[in-house]
Amino acid sequence: MKRSNSIALALTVVCGFALTCYAQPVDTIIVNDTWSDVNRTSAGPNGISGIDSIWYASSGAANTVPAAGDMRWAVPAGSLFNTTYFPSAISPYGNQAVTLVNPGDTLAVSWTFALTGVNAINGNQNFLVAVANTPGTHLTTQASPSSQIYSGYSTFMNMGQTLSNSSPFALKEWISTGTATSLLGASGAWGANGVAGNLATTGTVGNTGFENTTYTYFMSLTLGLSGDLIITNSITGGTLLNGGAGNETVVVDDTTPNTLTFDTFGVREGTSTATASQFDTSNFRVDFISVPEPTTLALSGMTLLGLAGYGYRRMRR
Repeated sequence: MKRSNSIALALTVVCGFALTCYAQPVDTIIVNDTWSDVNRTSAGPNGISGIDSIWYASSGAANTVPAAGDMRWAVPAGSLFNTTYFPSAISPYGNQAVTLVNPGDTLAVSWTFALTGVNAINGNQNFLVAVANTPGTHLTTQASPSSQIYSGYSTFMNMGQTLSNSSPFALKEWISTGTATSLLGASGAWGANGVAGNLATTGTVGNTGFENTTYTYFMSLTLGLSGDLIITNSITGGTLLNGGAGNETVVVDDTTPNTLTFDTFGVREGTSTATASQFDTSNFRVDFISVPEPTTLALSGMTLLGLAGYGYRRMRR
């Protein structure tokens, strides 16, 4: 049994005991979009088998659904921004953003996609992903997210067949204060604890990078007992990193989170020559696991769930 699955199984047993004795968590699936209805502009239950969210692209022509089960991004020579908001008027969760209130509350976001035309090597962090809160206007037409004072967390990634950046998988938080800025268009808006830098990073120059295969990006955010936020951030697939591990993962306990509210998922591909020529997404899923009556014992299990990372996500699917 793989190590991640072993951890997940052990934590499931611990949490099962804790939560049987105390509060039972409630898992609300907010989004589970597989484009089975061949539509990227619908929200809520699609009448087939999924719960959709609407996607917006900075170049509408670059975002299509050519067949059921495939939302395709053709990355142009310049940057491509793709954005979705997981609350909606007809979402099972409702139109409000997700706010972590009770210790143990967890937001889990999973995105599965296949790559075509991965570039050989480059030294930049041109593949960016954010789980954030948009404080004002949401997009309603095909465009890039407007400049606002966002909050939340992002992952800055180096994409190439060989990794060639000293921080190829870096977790960051929004640090811009008082200045409206593009969500993923200004690298200086992201850092660690109010200054430039990373909350955590893994990988190194020369490690095995991305291939023309399928990957799953995952981020979970769990509210801790002291108002801290336990963040598990990973991407799995292929033979990423040395030894073909196929996994880049970081876990951080942020004692000073800049937000506990989230409603936005955004992706930025810097250029096709520094990322890949095509992304084909087969699943985007958002879960809100709430703990109605948290206790110390129940929380110990819920917090550890975040540390299971990808193993936890696989167990839930």
